[in-house]
Amino acid sequence: MTLVRGLEQDGVHDDIHRPGAGRHSVSIAEIRDWARVWDTYDPAVHGAREMPSFYPAARHENWWGSTLSLEQLLDLAQGDGIPVAWVPSADILRRLAAADPGHDDKLAVLVAAEDEIRSLCRARLDECDDLWLTAEVEAGRKAVAAWADGHREAAATLAIAALEQILYTLTETKDRTNAALGKIGKEKPNSYLPTRQYVFAPLATLYAQYRPERNDPLPDNLSRHAVLHHLPLDHLSPGHCIVAVMLLISVLRQSQERAEDIRHELMVNAAD
Repeated sequence: MTLVRGLEQDGVHDDIHRPGAGRHSVSIAEIRDWARVWDTYDPAVHGAREMPSFYPAARHENWWGSTLSLEQLLDLAQGDGIPVAWVPSADILRRLAAADPGHDDKLAVLVAAEDEIRSLCRARLDECDDLWLTAEVEAGRKAVAAWADGHREAAATLAIAALEQILYTLTETKDRTNAALGKIGKEKPNSYLPTRQYVFAPLATLYAQYRPERNDPLPDNLSRHAVLHHLPLDHLSPGHCIVAVMLLISVLRQSQERAEDIRHELMVNAAD
């Protein structure tokens, strides 16, 4: 299988972190192997380098230069419920991985980088211009606007409420239950093209079972059930509010990618 859509010629010489430079098409197997090299690129060691044109086929753009392994990224997403796809930046991802292992320590990194993360969320929203996503993107803009105005809890609650239908569409699951979304978040990423699963990985903790009527302890990680059915305001800490909006933006940006793929396939089929 060869990937060609949306991948342009680099025009830059090959080096250890730019395999495939100058080529127009490659196989998925080649991209998988090259991605292992790309993951070791460290701007502090190797200097500033442009992202290889094939890189987004195997990795999310914000991973370029983070030096984090797929395992580290998955641990942040599935273990701490922190979005790693599309947002935040590579530098913030690196800081998250270097922080102490406690969940609150990870959230403190997000709070310290709040302004930077909010700016990146706006930029990602600007990339979501497909007509199929008009209403969903507007919800994202209102959430970011509330966040910018200092209403973190309102932003987070809107973000969590807006996610559900978008996720059912994006995951293409026929089982429209919270349990199904949580199960999708726990799935193991595809070893060839893993990026899609990293969008869903935070759902593993977001949809973890929580029933306050049974005196379940309040989850440490952001909980959809706590926000929408119990709303303990201390659960909506500044860090969790940032996580909620980040997750909505991550899912919206992936939905934009899906819409572009569908429209491309429709055009190809119409041309046949």
